[in-house]
Amino acid sequence: MSGLVRRALLLGALAVPAVRRPARAWTPAGPVRLLVPFAAGGTNDVVMRALADAAEPTLGQEIEVENKPGRAGMRAITALVSAPPDGRLVAQLPAAALRTALLEQMPFEIPGDTTPLLGVAGAAYGAIAKAGRFPDGWAGFLKEAREKPGVLSYGSPGVNSTAHLTMARLLLRERVQAVHVPFRGALHGARALAAGDVDVMAGPVRIGTLVDEGEATWLHVWSAERLPRWPEAPTLRELGYRLTVTAPFGIVGPPRLPDPIAETLRNAFRAGMRDEAFRAALARNDMTEDYRDAAAYGAFLTESTRMEEMLIGRLGLQP
Repeated sequence: MSGLVRRALLLGALAVPAVRRPARAWTPAGPVRLLVPFAAGGTNDVVMRALADAAEPTLGQEIEVENKPGRAGMRAITALVSAPPDGRLVAQLPAAALRTALLEQMPFEIPGDTTPLLGVAGAAYGAIAKAGRFPDGWAGFLKEAREKPGVLSYGSPGVNSTAHLTMARLLLRERVQAVHVPFRGALHGARALAAGDVDVMAGPVRIGTLVDEGEATWLHVWSAERLPRWPEAPTLRELGYRLTVTAPFGIVGPPRLPDPIAETLRNAFRAGMRDEAFRAALARNDMTEDYRDAAAYGAFLTESTRMEEMLIGRLGLQP
């Protein structure tokens, strides 16, 4: 082979671009812990355990659910924001945690000091009254509240809870006054309503068990559309309010989580959301899917934080 031919072949070989090998996907070296900021056995715990079980086959590792209730999610998020970004620790983020972080002036920001992975689902909410208490429904409650300022009462699962603030917004718009009675949980409040201790109880739609038992009626539900389980219950939109309220939650990782790790975790949980067992758990607990990818979920958290800041100022909320 002549020198010219060898030189031509060499130059031709150099001109062929090198084939890049795809980046190796990250896989966890051991179990992944999922912090759930609610007590074991509750609605959120049941749903998150179903999601963890459904996500494990795609992840290839066990997902250990660790319950870390307290301070409206702050115990769990505080543990997360100081964790190493190795993919071994993630947390459920309830939307109410955004409000708590602002009210308590926590030394971190959401989502700035977390890595949003994906939005998962949301719980339906509403307000009930004892059967026969307000024959005209919500309009009847408002009429009596105007006639007796500060006499009627409404319960919620706690101060600054989603139920408390939504009712406060509605009453502020209607320019009526009612006494807020916070309870340790929605079911405590539902029992108080049945006993006649409060006039209205607002909270997650599991309080609707009183409706099923004939002891209460819905004044309104806060979902975008009527709920199939209670088709007679009007939505806030039907009553003239441009308002849809759920309690959406998602999953976040620690800050500065590398993209390959975040993608692996996100794909596993997204695969779990498609599992029939998880979908059945959502249905049993009156939740609806609210999937958002990382970018959409991060934008949602940013906008929600801005709205919470406005609401805190408008209602003059305190921790």
